[in-house]
Amino acid sequence: MLKVIEADPLEVAGWRMVTGELRAEHLPELATDALVRGLDSPSLRILAGQNPADVRDSADLFMHALDELGFTVPAPDEAAWSLARTTAQQIVDGVISPAAGANEIWRSAFHRVEDSGDLRIFVGLASTLDDHPEDPAVIELEIVAAAKELLQRSRPRRWLKLMAQVGRSPLSRTAGENRIELDPADLPIRPELVAEIEAWAAEHLEVLREWPRIGGFESEEQAEVFVQQGERLAAQVQAAVGADYHVEYMPEAVRPPGVKLSSSHRVGTGNREARR
Repeated sequence: MLKVIEADPLEVAGWRMVTGELRAEHLPELATDALVRGLDSPSLRILAGQNPADVRDSADLFMHALDELGFTVPAPDEAAWSLARTTAQQIVDGVISPAAGANEIWRSAFHRVEDSGDLRIFVGLASTLDDHPEDPAVIELEIVAAAKELLQRSRPRRWLKLMAQVGRSPLSRTAGENRIELDPADLPIRPELVAEIEAWAAEHLEVLREWPRIGGFESEEQAEVFVQQGERLAAQVQAAVGADYHVEYMPEAVRPPGVKLSSSHRVGTGNREARR
């Protein structure tokens, strides 16, 4: 069942204010609208009477009014998440088009939410729609589906990535536009699983530490087995950390030209390709 977003427009304006999405000259009009709807507080009355051309005190008055009315002003990260879900609600309700909604989430929320993995799909779909405007119907249906899924989440999930990399931790977390390396032992997973992840990463290091000069998988089959081990570990990590996390797995290539084979096997593969 969808979790409908119910927030007073003045509360939404507070989210927009702390994320830099609302200009001070609009505050007197917002205060007037709130008074008409039946809200009332001393600071709200003063704000409503201000001249939009002179808004030096408007931001402070607005924050005082929110406090007087019992609205909690969240941190910018939380406010951006709430704005994203409000936009998702508008997409589902048909208040705004799927394309406009996806672009709004991309523009106003994606770069401001630290754990932004759950918003990434809107960026991808908005980009796809921009690149292929000739057939929007299918993409717009995907945006609506993504909006419905977002409304199921009261808070963002932490997105983890499992990826074997030479010289880096196999686990990392999305944090805005950055990826933060994690020690597997710091996650709520059993020690035996930590040891399996470390052994898997150590195997990758042993095989590819100095590739392509030396080393590499001895066959595509060996690469496939390694990837299957990674898929199994990612599934086990997901099961251990639960629904508050989303675990991605980024596998090694297992077919040419991306597969990292040893030099002897690369020569053999090249000869076979040349004979075809």
